[in-house]
Amino acid sequence: MNQGLIRRLPNTAGRAAVCVLLVAMATACGGGGGSAGTTGAGAGTSGGGGSTAVAASVLALSLLDGTNTAISTLSGGQVGVLRAKFTDSKGVVIPNAVVKFTASDATLVQFTPSSGSALTDSAGIAVINVKPIDFTSAGALSVSAVAAQDTRTATGSINLGVGAAPLVVGTLAFVPAPVGVLPAFSTAVLGVPVSSNGQPVTTAPGLTLSSLCAGDGAATLVAGGISSGVVAVTYTNKGCTRGADTITAAIGNSSKSISLDVGSANIGTVNFISSNLAGTSLVLKGTGGVGRKEAALLTFKVVDQSGTGLAGVTVSFTATTTTGGLTVLPTQATTDSTGNVTTSVLSGTIPTPVRVQAQATRNGSTISGISDSLTISTGLPIQKAMSMSVDKLNIEGLEYDGTPASITIRMADQYGNPVSDNTTVNFVSEGGAVGTSAQGACQTINGNCTVPIISQNFRPLNGRVTVLAYAQGIEDFIDSNGDGQYSCTNFTSGDGLAGAAYRPLIDTCVSGGEPFTEQGDPFLDAGLLAQQTSSGVTSRGGLDGQYDPGNGDLPFPFNRATYSASGDGHWGLNYIRQSIEIIFSGSHSRLVRQFCDASGCRDWNVATDGSAASVINGLAGAGCAAQSLAFRLFDVNNNPLPYGTTVSSGDAVKISAGTFFPDIVPSVNAVGGTFHQVTIKPEATCAAGSINITVTTPKGNGAAFSFSTN
Repeated sequence: MNQGLIRRLPNTAGRAAVCVLLVAMATACGGGGGSAGTTGAGAGTSGGGGSTAVAASVLALSLLDGTNTAISTLSGGQVGVLRAKFTDSKGVVIPNAVVKFTASDATLVQFTPSSGSALTDSAGIAVINVKPIDFTSAGALSVSAVAAQDTRTATGSINLGVGAAPLVVGTLAFVPAPVGVLPAFSTAVLGVPVSSNGQPVTTAPGLTLSSLCAGDGAATLVAGGISSGVVAVTYTNKGCTRGADTITAAIGNSSKSISLDVGSANIGTVNFISSNLAGTSLVLKGTGGVGRKEAALLTFKVVDQSGTGLAGVTVSFTATTTTGGLTVLPTQATTDSTGNVTTSVLSGTIPTPVRVQAQATRNGSTISGISDSLTISTGLPIQKAMSMSVDKLNIEGLEYDGTPASITIRMADQYGNPVSDNTTVNFVSEGGAVGTSAQGACQTINGNCTVPIISQNFRPLNGRVTVLAYAQGIEDFIDSNGDGQYSCTNFTSGDGLAGAAYRPLIDTCVSGGEPFTEQGDPFLDAGLLAQQTSSGVTSRGGLDGQYDPGNGDLPFPFNRATYSASGDGHWGLNYIRQSIEIIFSGSHSRLVRQFCDASGCRDWNVATDGSAASVINGLAGAGCAAQSLAFRLFDVNNNPLPYGTTVSSGDAVKISAGTFFPDIVPSVNAVGGTFHQVTIKPEATCAAGSINITVTTPKGNGAAFSFSTN
């Protein structure tokens, strides 16, 4: 090898290339019959059969733009042309050689074809395209190439820069352009051109779309595919009320806008949503209070055809009736951002069902909706409609603790409608315990409520216990003019804010008022205090309804200094009340036979009635026949025996008993007890005999009363 030649080469790469050529030449020279190869300039031949050095082939690279101008940088979507010319050492072009291109940073550029290889043409030139990976790519890299043809090879490289080019939005246009106004729930396609360095892009990263209606939630903009640098955007009008929308497309610092006429959505429906009432009932005007509402807040919702709430729609309200002064306020309102709108219905003074109609108009179309039915009723309780009852007027409580009875109060207003739920009724008892540990009162449900009374001390000596029930209500009156409330022509203000019209329960009627029943103060009627020996006291038992402090009657509330039987002389609120007398019955039965004729029955009198009370005449001997036996049952206080006490016969000899009327002691509080009757039947031979009348209380206390024939 020509060592001098190698030493003269400037660098290692050059030396390597020469060595390759020398090896090729040596191969060609040695007995293989190959070509002697091509030598480069200055090559020499050694004597004595030595090797000949060959000059290297050349691969020259250049980067050109679309006008064949040499460039060193690419930006955005710009496409560059990589040109590689392959020649031998003498400058002779080498055609049909494979040239392979490689980027030092594959994240910055891409080749077309993607293989990065090409053949040299007849001019020895191989060409491929190169462009940035995307519009945001930036940096520097080296592109190297290797060419090979037969034994001839060469390498080359070129440095280039990649810069991020700004994207530009072009003039916006609808394709096709809408004719006139774009109706609600219709779509239009908007073309958004995007370019880089004047060239259409294939992607548009960072493209933003906005519009006034979209900001209101009344339109949508959805970007689709891109073709020839134009992004297809679907615009949907969801019922925008602006009349015209401005649509803006922006990318980076570049933006363009376009205007579009849009139509608002028609009203689909007006829906009733809710009311703030727990139920559906309002109380009469002037009778509201805790738990009683005179007004209801109603909510409606105006929606378009797709069910979306419409904002800014004016809605008018009307009631199906204005009976008794019923009103709706406001009569007009505007929907909020969700399409909701509210109004109130205020009760009048006359019971009536009512609905509220909501009506809205848009685009010449009027739609209405209607509320659920409401009921105007249930005023304050009135005295004449207060009722008091008990399931057992006579309980076995004189000698036993814990025997219960249930007291029920029923109340209605002046129209007979049950009072509002949760109206409070209080109780006072002359004996035992009334109410529960939670409260001595009860609150109405559907116009009534129930409390227990339990036998225990204190026990009145005669076993008769008065229970007083009272509640805030109004005195009875006659509604002469039929307006549903108490009316008055001459009155004074009750709060210093006198108006043109009398306000029941607020103002004080001086004269010219409708007729009413004056009520005095409530009191606990102690009734009869001593034991009674007679029978047939009125059905009220021992209550006379007359205040008598000497008899133990007590005004209520107890802290009142005086009692007034006449009241204050004015119609208005008062304690309405009812009293009932409950018997704590004894457990030991007493029986008195009754003498009955056309005028009625009385206790048996031996002196006038012809025989002892225990002897039943006509049951034995000649001409015997069935006889009626009547008797009165009572306890130690001449009160009825306990409710449920049974009456039967037993130990019958030669005679028998029919059915007892009644065969149990009913619920009753009359002085003198209860009256019973049974038919006693003789034996067929009319023989003398006997029979027992057996009386047994609910707690098992029994007594037998014997009767015999004559």
